[in-house]
Amino acid sequence: MPQKNLRWKTANDLAASFGYRAGVSSDQITLLSAVWKKELGYLSGQWELVGLKQGILYVKPRSAAAAQELHLRGASLVRTLNRYFARPWIKSIKATHA
Repeated sequence: MPQKNLRWKTANDLAASFGYRAGVSSDQITLLSAVWKKELGYLSGQWELVGLKQGILYVKPRSAAAAQELHLRGASLVRTLNRYFARPWIKSIKATHA
């Protein structure tokens, strides 16, 4: 496991530090990013993936309608995303305004 870094020199250092703090490997984060765009299609432009903490994905919707759509599709989206990983680790998806 990488040690905590207070300063990052490269994107790889940042990803390693993020994975260390979130308990998720950088490979999982990279795969999640690719799968997010593939599975959501046009909706990936309406929902911005902004964070991850303890298996909860935090997503910023671009509008109230997008937030409602995220709420309605959240459970099925978690199942869909977890299919791409050997061990399911995404617990839920929450909308955020930050």
